[in-house]
Amino acid sequence: MLNVFIITLREGVEIAVVLAIILAYLKQLGQMKETGKVWLGAGTAALVSVLAAVGIFLVLGTTEIEGFQAILEGILKIVAVIMLTWMTIWMKRQGGNIGGQLKRQIQVALSHGSVWALASLAFISVLREGIETVLFIVGSAQETSALATVGGSLLGFGVAAIMGYILYRGTHRLPLKSFFTAMSVLLIVMAAGLLSGGIHEFQELHMIPVGLEQVWSTKGLLDQQSMIGSLLKAIFGYADSPNLVQVLAYWTYLIGAFYAYFKPSKL
Repeated sequence: MLNVFIITLREGVEIAVVLAIILAYLKQLGQMKETGKVWLGAGTAALVSVLAAVGIFLVLGTTEIEGFQAILEGILKIVAVIMLTWMTIWMKRQGGNIGGQLKRQIQVALSHGSVWALASLAFISVLREGIETVLFIVGSAQETSALATVGGSLLGFGVAAIMGYILYRGTHRLPLKSFFTAMSVLLIVMAAGLLSGGIHEFQELHMIPVGLEQVWSTKGLLDQQSMIGSLLKAIFGYADSPNLVQVLAYWTYLIGAFYAYFKPSKL
C-alpha cells in the first residue's frame, strides 16, 4: 500500500499542479465559465486511465498462457521504468517553464473558441500523468493486494487533491520544488527496483542470463518473505539473494538516473 501511496501522491500532485495552473489562469482572465471544459477533459482522462489499469490487471489475473504473464509483467515493469525516468528528468529540465507553456496553450484554446480545444488540453495533460501512474502501479503492485492498491491510490490522490486546492486558492505557499525533488529521488530508487524485478521475470523464463547466480545473501539478516522484507521488496525491489545481472542493472540504472537528474542544465 505504501508504494502505491508514494506513486499516486507524486503523480497526483503533478496533475493537481497542472489543473491548478489552468484554473487559476482562467480565473485571472475572467473566463471561469470555461472551467467545465477543463473538468470534462480531466475527467475523461481519469476514466481512460482507470479503464486501462483495470484492463491490464484483468489480463494479468486471467491469462492462462504459459509464460505470458511473466513476460507481460516484465515488459510492464521495464516500460514503467523508461516512462518514469523520462518524465522525471523532463519535469526537472522544464522547471518553471511549465506554467508559461500552459498559459500560452490556454490562450490558443480560448482564441479558437472550441469546447474541445480547452478540454483536450486538460485531457492530454492529465492522461500523460495518468498512464504513467497506471504503468508504475501495475509494475510495482504485483505483490500488493487489490484492496491495498485501491486504498493506497485513493489516499495518495486524496492528499494530492488537497495540495492542489491549497495551491489554487493561494492560501499557503507550498514548497513544491523540494517536494518534487524528494519524491523524484524516491521514485528513481523505486524504479531501480522495478528494473531489477523486470529483469528477474525474464530470467525465470531463461530469456536473460543471470551471470553469477548469487552475489550475496542477506536472507539470514532480512528474509525478503518476512513482513519488513516484503515491504522493502514491494517499494524498493529488495532481494535477499540477487544475481549478478540484477545487481549490475540496479546500480547502473541508479547511478545513471541520478546523474541525469542532478546534472546542471545547460544555459
